Formats: sequence, C-alpha cells, structure tokens
Amino acid sequence: MKTVLIVEDESIAALELSETVRSLGYRVPEPVDSADKVMAALVREQPDAIFMDIHLSSFIDGIDAARRMKLLRDIPLVYLTAYNNEETRRRAEKTDPVDFLVKPVSRSQIESVLKQIFTSH
Repeated sequence: MKTVLIVEDESIAALELSETVRSLGYRVPEPVDSADKVMAALVREQPDAIFMDIHLSSFIDGIDAARRMKLLRDIPLVYLTAYNNEETRRRAEKTDPVDFLVKPVSRSQIESVLKQIFTSH
C-alpha cells in the first residue's frame, strides 16, 4: 500500500485531507504540522508522495521544507495553498512539484493527482 504524507498546520484541513486520501486506499500517517518536522517524518514514514501546505506556521515555509526534503529523497510532491499568487508559484515551481492545488481541494482533484503520481512513478 502506498503511503501519502500530509504536511498541513491547520488541523481541520489536515484531518479532512487525511480522511479523503485514506478513503482512496492509501496509507496516511499522522499529519505533520510544521516544516521543522518534515525531515524526521520523511525518514520515519518513507512516504511515496507528499501533500505540502505552502504557508506553514513555522520558521520555514512548505517550499523551503520541500527544497530540503528533495536533497534527501526525490518524492512526488503536491503543493496546497489558499494563496495563489505568481511569486509563490514561481518559487514553488523550482522544486518540481507534480501539481499546485488551490484550497479548498475536492476529492476528485485529490484522486486525479494521486492517479497521476502513481501511474507515472
């Protein structure tokens, strides 16, 4: 069973996304609520894909966390954000994400991006 790690600091959003991904047949470990905890979760959980919120309430944001993460392992990454601006998108694109989803995301968007990830990787 493929594992999908969720990095989201809003507990309700993390819970909803976790339940949706789980209902689609994936293993979802405890969501990570801060960029500072991403590396430890990456080593511990060995995820096959990651949903990463861009604006996290920590010292570094999701884009910087993804940049660090990619030094250790190149894992398919999907960004989530409520703020769709060009500067943020440009920064995010440098980490080669699979997709960039604007919140709120629908079940069909999640299902589609996971199919894309697991049929191409």
